[in-house]
Amino acid sequence: MTTTGFRAVPTALDAAAAELTGSADRLATVRGQLTTPAIGTDAFGLVPQSQRAMQAHGNSLQRSSTELESAATQTRRLATGVTAAVANYRRGDTQASQAFRQLLGGGTTLAAERAAAPAGAAPFGARIAANRSAITAELTAERQRLAGYQNQLTGDPAVDHRLRETITRSQARIELYENVIAEHRKILSFDPSGDGSMVELVGDIHAGTRDVAVFVPGTTSELANFERYHDAAVGFVDAAPRRDLAMVVWMDGDLPSNLFPQAPSASYADELGPRLADFSHQLRAEIAGSAAAGNDVQVTFAGHSYGGAVVGTAEQHGLDANRILHIESAGMGHRVDGPEDLRPAQPDVQRYSMTAPGDPIAWVRDINIGNWGHGADPDEFPGVVRLETGNYADGRPLEGTSAHSDVLTYHSDAWWNIYQVFTGGPLVTVPSVP
Repeated sequence: MTTTGFRAVPTALDAAAAELTGSADRLATVRGQLTTPAIGTDAFGLVPQSQRAMQAHGNSLQRSSTELESAATQTRRLATGVTAAVANYRRGDTQASQAFRQLLGGGTTLAAERAAAPAGAAPFGARIAANRSAITAELTAERQRLAGYQNQLTGDPAVDHRLRETITRSQARIELYENVIAEHRKILSFDPSGDGSMVELVGDIHAGTRDVAVFVPGTTSELANFERYHDAAVGFVDAAPRRDLAMVVWMDGDLPSNLFPQAPSASYADELGPRLADFSHQLRAEIAGSAAAGNDVQVTFAGHSYGGAVVGTAEQHGLDANRILHIESAGMGHRVDGPEDLRPAQPDVQRYSMTAPGDPIAWVRDINIGNWGHGADPDEFPGVVRLETGNYADGRPLEGTSAHSDVLTYHSDAWWNIYQVFTGGPLVTVPSVP
């Protein structure tokens, strides 16, 4: 029988990734040149025929701009994929050589070898390097877009209202990109198209790591407000006195932009659930190949609001978790009505839920009609431990509509309960009803 195969040459793949990244940068630069400087309204004359020509010209530029943006995004994805492939190839080569050393009776442990290796040799390290380059290029492109938006302002508040919202979101993205670059943040995935997506590692997976928590945000989450979740993750990581907690903020795709009609739809969770399950296995592989490999690292997946439905749906696709936390969650996941629907999740996973009194999310749970709805109520689900949300740090009760987001308020009772789930500490539970 004849077999076929391939031979990977890492240096050639490195060169290909660099070329793809350069091509993406050039495409982004060309796209920016289509929007600046702005063309005056009288550039084509004022007669109707000239105005139609101007409109056709503008439409053509817009189509070209959209196509260039899409091409740049796809090219960056290819570059990231090639870079990850190189990292995986090198890791496999390292593991194989280490195994032979062990068989021959010498050498260090794989964990020790990985700890001494350059950060860029790890799969996460390769992604971080590739995404830093992509974000640097996107920062330039977003600045050019912002200049174009600002040039379109007419001075009429009624006309400019929607454009000013676009400008605000663009400014927020620019601030995010600038912070990522200046603070050398660890971005594992990035896509600026649409509302945008990003996955960020906060803290480090090192020899002292004992816990890793993955936080999935909910409705209205986008790149323009990603910083709020980054800041929350930093608070949790900094609270661990031995620096033994790392966190991942996982927003790797579109989430609902509004409460209605998008938030009731299960389509977002159906799309993101399998992707989150895949990431859980990538995370385990990263831990297994790190200096934390022998620490029995406990991994928690926490979903806030719609993010809870994403986590629950991911369980149906083999999410690899030790602990799962539903925070003001929309539900246990699409078509998850009972424990039997959670296969093939591990049978010993610990599940928790918290919902503040008066949070309107409780009113829409258990409403499942066709593709609308997010499964069973986590607070009432068999085997799920319900946690108290308690008070704000100043003693005021954490309740009502605002509590839906305020459960993440720093040092509130809810915040501390979340932290204790992440780190396996003592919890404050809701007393069971006799």
